[in-house]
Amino acid sequence: MKYWILLFFMLGGFGVKGQSFKAYQRAAEKAFAKQDYYSALHYWRNALERKPEAVEAWYQYAHAARLFYAFEVAAEAYEKVLKYRAEGTYPSTNYYKGLVLKGLGKYEEALTAFRAYAEETGPKEFEQNVLLHITACQEAKKKLAAEATHTVTALSKRINTAYSDFGAWQQADTLYFSSYRFDNKKDKAIPKRKIAKILYTTGTGRGRAIKTLNSDTLHTAHTTLSLNGNRLYYTLCRYQETGKIKCELYYRKKARRNRWGTRAYRLPASVNLPKSTHTQPSIGYDSTLQAEVLYYVSDRPGGQGGFDIWWSKVEPGENQFSVPQMFGGNTAFDEITPFVSTSSQRLFFSADYPEGLGGFDVYSQALNQGKASPPSALPPPINGSYNDLYFTGNSGLQSGYFSSNRPGDKYLDAVSKSCCNDLYQFAEIPLPEEPKTDSLIVGTGKPSQPIPPVTPPPLAVEDKVTPTPIPTQLSAFLPLALYFDNDEPDPKTRRRSTKKDYLATYEPYVAEEETYLSEYSSLFPAEEQETAEERMLSFFEEDIRYGAERLKQFSALLLERLEAGDKVEIFVKGYTSPRAKSDYNLLLGKRRVSSLINHFKSYQNGVFLSYLKKEQLLISEKSFGETTAAGDISDDLGDIRRSVYSIGAARERRVEIVEVKRN
Repeated sequence: MKYWILLFFMLGGFGVKGQSFKAYQRAAEKAFAKQDYYSALHYWRNALERKPEAVEAWYQYAHAARLFYAFEVAAEAYEKVLKYRAEGTYPSTNYYKGLVLKGLGKYEEALTAFRAYAEETGPKEFEQNVLLHITACQEAKKKLAAEATHTVTALSKRINTAYSDFGAWQQADTLYFSSYRFDNKKDKAIPKRKIAKILYTTGTGRGRAIKTLNSDTLHTAHTTLSLNGNRLYYTLCRYQETGKIKCELYYRKKARRNRWGTRAYRLPASVNLPKSTHTQPSIGYDSTLQAEVLYYVSDRPGGQGGFDIWWSKVEPGENQFSVPQMFGGNTAFDEITPFVSTSSQRLFFSADYPEGLGGFDVYSQALNQGKASPPSALPPPINGSYNDLYFTGNSGLQSGYFSSNRPGDKYLDAVSKSCCNDLYQFAEIPLPEEPKTDSLIVGTGKPSQPIPPVTPPPLAVEDKVTPTPIPTQLSAFLPLALYFDNDEPDPKTRRRSTKKDYLATYEPYVAEEETYLSEYSSLFPAEEQETAEERMLSFFEEDIRYGAERLKQFSALLLERLEAGDKVEIFVKGYTSPRAKSDYNLLLGKRRVSSLINHFKSYQNGVFLSYLKKEQLLISEKSFGETTAAGDISDDLGDIRRSVYSIGAARERRVEIVEVKRN
């Protein structure tokens, strides 16, 4: 889907070097037929080096550049067509030139091109559209001159890359998004093509792929949650033999430890028609239908043309949905990337209407099948002359996210200044004199009429997500491993004990995650570094953070047992990596055990101290040094990347609760 994600091949050998104009022409036409516009752009560029006045080549080159969103290149190429064409040929050139100039925000130049097209004699393929574009260019200057109601900021380089990053939405402090940055190592195409995966990030951290959800061979993207949070809907897409992409809708259920289950439920054939594509799901509650509704994008038969938005009620039972119906706001143009605002009962989406500022703009429309009112365009700077997609936000537009290919510093192809979508965050500029409402802000940025918030009815008890159970037996936590940064606690000392408790060493350790990612991945060839980063991310998430979480749960249950009168003895072992000599490691292991004992002494302002004093709680320790470390862990002090930053070395730096006895 050209509007779902930009498809391209990496720079490199295309297999026709040194060939003739005809060879490049054939290669370009073949690539264009597969919607591989980047390769077509490359091939036509080489062909034109051999025949710089070939008007047909310039015309096709311009089309490839336009569809790859290399608008500057396309504008220059259409100008070449106008220069070299014979009278009466290529009659739509000025129209296409106007489109790309409008997409660049050069509205005066676009007006000139559109008017030239309108004034040409003979039949016109886009006669009605060009009048809309002319009006839009005239109105665009007024809209851009109006006082801005929002600020727009690109997300950091920890999230945005040179590839397409898109589809962001936030839940609590976690941001979910999709990224087209990953290698498809099993791809048979030459060169291998990229695939998309679903990522998440918290705070200012970098995006991490959701390990149990993503495929290594298919595009995984476009997430949305069911109203009760028990289902995660997403899209799986695969390359077809033609080079195009076909997508289908799936969901997964919430499993233990708040993770998503391994079983993928493909939505029924009534939703996923075999010969159509279905993508970009969004879940919301429709107050008119009194139901949870799934909205998505498809080119299935029965639509208005191109890509349309469809909806289906989520019925009771497993994988049950009503027969899909078309959203009432669809047109002959493309409507894509829907987002449901339940509280305002509106659907936000992007469309390439001629009336817009250029490319795809974000619109909103009432949920009741789009019949109550025409769509309203969101104001600049959320909308601009480029493609603005994947809007998500609160009902009053106070804040949210969207994706755009507006100019930035992360071009994948610096020659054509194109590709790819980045993630942006918007925020409303406060207007103290205006009372705040929960209404939709459109057009001028001011509420037209307050819309009462809509809250879905309470979910049945059986539909609610059951939290991941915490063990009710202390032994069920074992072995409980807790990890340390190199030479922690109290580096470069020979003390047997420390004043630090474990959690005081844990926080600085997880703050070094970026350093570990960088150093560990640098041990591998470039093509393996992404996978290496995923392994290290998994270690931090599933071992280090998980261990600290389990320690807190263990401590709470331990207190319950002691308050109930149980006598408990905990057995602890300390481990080290083999960087230091055995006598030093023995002391380091004891300091690690000491930090865990300090945790119990300081827990809840010393609640365990009385139990320790009367020996109702006993902690027995045994420290192990280098002799227990795995034999393949490096002890080379000069090789810091392997002896400190490798996963193997990091696993050795730990303390474990290995046994619990109760009397």
